[in-house]
Amino acid sequence: MDHRDRFFTALEHKEPDYVPVADLSMDPPIVEAILNKKLGFGLTKFGKGVSDKGKGKAWYSAISYRRALVEACMKLGFDGAPFISDYSLVTKDYEPKFVDKGKFVDQWGRIMQTSERAKTTYFVDGIIKTPEDLESFELPDGFHPDIMEMMEEIIRPFKDKDIVVMGQVHSGWHMAFQARGGIDKISIDFYKNPEFAKKLLEKYAKAFQRLTEAMIKAGVEVIWVTDDYADNNGPLINPKLLRLYEFDNLAKIVDIARKYNVPVMKHSDGNLYMIIDDIIATGITGLHPIEPGAMDLRDVKERYGSKICLAGSVDCRYILPFGSEEDVRKEVRRCIDAAAKGGGYILTSSNSLHADVKPENIFVMVDEARKYGKYPL
Repeated sequence: MDHRDRFFTALEHKEPDYVPVADLSMDPPIVEAILNKKLGFGLTKFGKGVSDKGKGKAWYSAISYRRALVEACMKLGFDGAPFISDYSLVTKDYEPKFVDKGKFVDQWGRIMQTSERAKTTYFVDGIIKTPEDLESFELPDGFHPDIMEMMEEIIRPFKDKDIVVMGQVHSGWHMAFQARGGIDKISIDFYKNPEFAKKLLEKYAKAFQRLTEAMIKAGVEVIWVTDDYADNNGPLINPKLLRLYEFDNLAKIVDIARKYNVPVMKHSDGNLYMIIDDIIATGITGLHPIEPGAMDLRDVKERYGSKICLAGSVDCRYILPFGSEEDVRKEVRRCIDAAAKGGGYILTSSNSLHADVKPENIFVMVDEARKYGKYPL
């Protein structure tokens, strides 16, 4: 099979020739190491926020970086690549508003901290403090000509290449609580000001539903919805609130994608056992990453493998950053043994290929998948 056939066969719960390999995101230092060249974007970390100073610079840099990321995925031999991310979609006149030397407000209303040491940017606060803030804040429009052009420009050089075009988007919850300033803030809103919380989530959800359709129109073939719902202990908030406010938004994205026969993969770290049935009921095609230490990949395969495709779960917390070659090979074999039987499985890291991962371990991961993951197993 070619890469595309292999990937889509797994999504259809069938056995391809080999276990497919992909990943949800890859930090710039990893892309640079894989391609063996400097990208020249300074501290622009498009996996977690756009921090380029200068009007228009972020738009052009995002295109260059996402293309480089796809090239790295192809060099690794991945079957799919995350071409598009809602973290990096901006208009040509976008310029981050810096709060101080290291913090800026991004296009989603989140205050992001840049970190030279960590080689990334990360959320620290949000600007939606009141209903008036929510009313006045304008979210990105997925069908804005600049955003459509950006997506098309990222995909264009790879139109005839043998790789699946993946797009990453949120359903609402994750970006909304960050723009609000944190889970603690929105959790209090759910009880003290539920109308405000509802309007906040609805506004973000509608923006992402529109963006999902725009991504598909631009050429995205698989949607990954990446709001986190849990940590290792369980859901981040009362599951009743997720059922009341969030899961319907995920289902609406699935419905939009289904109109175009585009599968939807759901990402969430943590222990999802309390809400996994709710997530599956939204109609998703697959679940990622079945985090080691929080969930058991073999158990999830046995209980839910007939309903959904599974993607994961090579440990990126310890083994990919610090493990030996043999450690990585053992971990790949563990995942394949646990979830690949009968098909319906895609090998990925347990979250992403972040800046601390050893690039050589990624090559080992792919090599072992091609050796050990050959069907029939």
